[in-house]
Amino acid sequence: MPNEAGDFRQLGFRRPLANLVKAGLIAEADVFSLQWRIRNGGDAEEHRQDLISRIRSFRPNVVLMQHLGTTGLRHKHFHAMRKAAEFEFIYHEADPYSRFKHPLPVSAQAAGRAANVTFTVGSGVFADNFRRAGCADVRWAPHVFEPDRYEYMPVSNDLVREHDIVVVANRNSPRFRGHPNWRDRIKFVDLLQDRFGDRLAIYGRGWTGVGAMGPVEFSKQHEVIRSAWVSANWDHYAKEPNYFSNRLPISLASGSIHATTWHPGYDRLFPGSTKAFLIHNRSGRGLVDDIHQYLSKTSPYQRIEAGISAQKFAYHDFRQDDQLVKFLNYRSIRVDPRAASEAWDLEDGSLTAV
Repeated sequence: MPNEAGDFRQLGFRRPLANLVKAGLIAEADVFSLQWRIRNGGDAEEHRQDLISRIRSFRPNVVLMQHLGTTGLRHKHFHAMRKAAEFEFIYHEADPYSRFKHPLPVSAQAAGRAANVTFTVGSGVFADNFRRAGCADVRWAPHVFEPDRYEYMPVSNDLVREHDIVVVANRNSPRFRGHPNWRDRIKFVDLLQDRFGDRLAIYGRGWTGVGAMGPVEFSKQHEVIRSAWVSANWDHYAKEPNYFSNRLPISLASGSIHATTWHPGYDRLFPGSTKAFLIHNRSGRGLVDDIHQYLSKTSPYQRIEAGISAQKFAYHDFRQDDQLVKFLNYRSIRVDPRAASEAWDLEDGSLTAV
C-alpha cells in the first residue's frame, strides 16, 4: 500500500515488485493505493473496507504499507485486516515527525502498534515515536532514491557548470506548527546568497532575491542538481541521529558533491572515503565556509572524479529497489538480494493496480 496521491506513483516499489514476480523470486504482488483512492472521491470508509476485502481475497504473506497520514486507518481497521488473513505487517514511515510540534499522525501510531516491524528514517525521536505508540521492533532505514524516476546519466566531463552551487528546498515559514529548524534553513540560504551571489541557484517555493529560480518538479530535480558542482541543503530535524532527507541520495546519484547538515551518527554511516564528495557541518555558517573552501581548493577535474565516486556510492547504498528487498528480508531471507539485483533490469514495466 504505497504513499501516492494525484499523478504521483511510487515507481521505486511498483517496478521492482513486478520484476521480482517475473523473475520468480516472489509468487505474486498486488497494489492498493488507499490514499490515492480517498483523494479521488467516494466514501473514505468504503475505501478502507475495500482494502480489508482485498487482503481477505489476496491472502498475502506480507503487507507493506507506507506513510498513512491521511488515510484514516485506525486500530479497528488493522484488527480487521489481521482477522481477514495471516500475514507479516511491515510499516515504512519516511516522513519526519517530532514529539510535540509536529507529532506522529494517529494512523501512523496505529500502524506502528499493529506492525511486526516499523522502519523510519531517524534513530532518535523518530524511532521513539513508534516505541511510545507500542511498536516492539523499530528499525532505521535511510532515505533513498528511485532509479526509475531519476534516469542514470554518467557524470559530465564538461569543465564548466552553469552554477557553482544549487539548493533544492522550499522556504517554509509556518505561523503555527511546522518542521523545526526552518529559520536555520532560511539563514543558511541567506548566507549562501551573500557569499556566492549569482553563482548560486535556488529552486523551491518561497525564495526571493539573487539566485531564486522558482519551483522544480520532483522528478526533474536531478537535472537542476547537475547544473552545479555542489548541491547544498540545511535539514529540518537537524539533531535527529542518522537522519538525512532524500536530497542526499538524489544528489549523490546525480553525480553531485553534496553539502548538508551534520547529524549524530554520520561518522559511522559515511566512511572516510566519502569526504571527497560529502561535506557536512554543525552550523550553517560553517557549512558555507566549507563549501567556499572546497570550491577554492579543488579543480574541475577533481570535482568530476568526486561526482563519479558519489554516484557509485549512491547506487551501491541508496537504491529504493534494494531497500525493498531489505524490508522483505527483515526477519529472514525471503528474496536473494543478488538474484533481485539481477532482476532490476528486466523489461517488465511496473504494477499498475491502484
